[in-house]
Amino acid sequence: MGRYPANFRQQDVTKAINAAKRAGLDVVRVDIDPKTARISVIVKEDNETKAINPFDTLPVPLSRPKRTKGM
Repeated sequence: MGRYPANFRQQDVTKAINAAKRAGLDVVRVDIDPKTARISVIVKEDNETKAINPFDTLPVPLSRPKRTKGM
């Protein structure tokens, strides 16, 4: 059985952990799915753990209308 190619880098994991820490969250563990490259940060919150993904709340860039010649 072969290995799956890496779809994420160490810096992606580091960015997710640092983003959670900057938000004031207490990181308990990090789960990574190598097939889909999904990085889940599990944090401690008031005697319970909650799974968050900081990349789910990133703003989506708005698409700009294309310019046509003559305008």
